[in-house]
Amino acid sequence: MKRLLQLAPLALAIAASSASAQSTEDTLARMQQQLDSMQQQVNTAKNDRVRFNGFFSTGVAKSSNDAGFDGITEKTSVADLSLFALQGTFDVSDKSQAVFQLVGRGAEDWDPVVEWAYLSYRPINNLQLRAGKMRLPLFMYSDSLEVGYSQPWARPPQSVYGPISIKSYVGADATYTMNLDNSAVTGQLFTGFTDEEGTTGPSELRNVFGTTLSWTDYVWTARAIVGTAQVNIDIDLNQDGVHEYALSDGERALFLGLGLGYDDGIWQVISEVTRAKIDGEFADTDSAYVSVGRRFGSVTPYAVIGWIESTDNDDRTFLGPALNTRRDEYSIGARWDITPGVAIKGDVTHVTGFENAAGGLDAAYVLPAGKNSTNVYTLKLDSAF
Repeated sequence: MKRLLQLAPLALAIAASSASAQSTEDTLARMQQQLDSMQQQVNTAKNDRVRFNGFFSTGVAKSSNDAGFDGITEKTSVADLSLFALQGTFDVSDKSQAVFQLVGRGAEDWDPVVEWAYLSYRPINNLQLRAGKMRLPLFMYSDSLEVGYSQPWARPPQSVYGPISIKSYVGADATYTMNLDNSAVTGQLFTGFTDEEGTTGPSELRNVFGTTLSWTDYVWTARAIVGTAQVNIDIDLNQDGVHEYALSDGERALFLGLGLGYDDGIWQVISEVTRAKIDGEFADTDSAYVSVGRRFGSVTPYAVIGWIESTDNDDRTFLGPALNTRRDEYSIGARWDITPGVAIKGDVTHVTGFENAAGGLDAAYVLPAGKNSTNVYTLKLDSAF
C-alpha cells in the first residue's frame, strides 16, 4: 500500500502530461482548421474581386473580284477575320473597378493591343463614371464591335460600321440610368481625344464631345447619338509615309445616329441610320441598314440591306471623285449556335451601285467591262468565354 501511495503522484503526473499533450494537439488542430478556413475565405474574396473573360473569332472569306469590300479580295483570307481577346475586371472597391482588354489580330501578326484600359466608379447605383481608354459609343454595337459572338451577323453592316475607322478614344464619360415601371432610360456624356492609324493614314480626334440617349423595355430598344470633334485626317498618296495630304486639318466634324431594335426571342430586327459631316476634303456620308433575323431553335437565318452615299461630291476639289462614295449592300446569312459560347456563321454579301463612285472600296480597282458589283462569301467561327 505504501508503495502504491508513492507511485500515485507519478501516475497523476503522467496522466496530466498525457491530457495536456492531447489538449495541445486538439488546440493545434483547431488552429489549423481556422487558418485553412481563413485562407479559403481570402482566396474566395480574391477570386471574386478578379474576373477574366474573352472572345475569339476566325474564319475564311473570299470575293468574286478585287473591288475590296471590307478588305476582302479574290485571294482567300483567314487572318483578316481572326482575333483573340482577353478582358480582365478588377474590383478595386465595392464601388470602383479597373478594366482592361487586350486584343491580338491575325492581320496584325497577333501583336497584342490594349483596346480598353479604364477605371470606373459608381457613387450611386444608377450613375457610372469612367476614365481611361474606351470605345467610341457611335453605334448600337460599339462596345461589342469585335465580339462576333454577341452579334447576329458574320460581320457588322459595313455601310454604317465601315466608314469610320477610329474606334477608341482616351477620355471620360458619365452614364446615368433611370428605371421606369417596365423600361429604362440611359443617358451618357463623353469627352476625350484619340490618335489612331485610319484606313487612309494617320487620324486624330481632338476635343471630342458627345451624348447618347437610349430607351428599352427589353423587347424594343431605341438609341440616339450626337457627337462632335476636331479632326485631322491625312491620306498617304504613295503609301510611302512621305507624300501625305491633309483631308481634314483641324476642321469640325459632326456625327448623328439613330438606332432601333426589336427582339422578342424569336424575331430580331435591328436598324441604324447615321450621318457624318466633316469639313475639308474628307467625304460627308449618309448611311443606313435594316437587318431581320428569325430564330429556329439554335439556327437564326438573317437578311440585311445597307446603303451609303457621300453627300458633298461637288464641294471637294483636290481628290474629287476618288473619295465619292455610293453603294448598296445585300446580305443573306445564318447563325448556328452549336453550343453555348460557340457559333458558326455563313454569309453571302452582294455589293452594287458603285458604277460612278469608288463606293468606299478600292479606288484603284477597275471593274471588268459589264460588271458593276462584287460578291463576298464568308464562313466564320465566333466564341465567347
